Amino acid sequence: MNKTKTLPRVKARKNGFARITISVPPLVQIFLEKQIPKRQVSQFISDAIVERIPEVIAKKKNLHPLKEFIQLGKKYKSKMTVPEIIAAIHKGRK
Repeated sequence: MNKTKTLPRVKARKNGFARITISVPPLVQIFLEKQIPKRQVSQFISDAIVERIPEVIAKKKNLHPLKEFIQLGKKYKSKMTVPEIIAAIHKGRK
């Protein structure tokens, strides 16, 4: 039995981002409405999360954030080469 971990399936939109819903305290919502321009709240929250992830990972495993990121990339690297992926795409479009 193969016990390798795989990333959870996420339904991505056309721009490569996945949609999530979060709940925030009322004071945070008021701050966001007053300080962040409309249509930029999602980007602000996304940037804040991306900045915080390496810190959380480093605290959890006591590793350097950059090393953890590189290890994560190696762990979930595709087993197919780029030419094999392109060939499969072209085969599926015929």
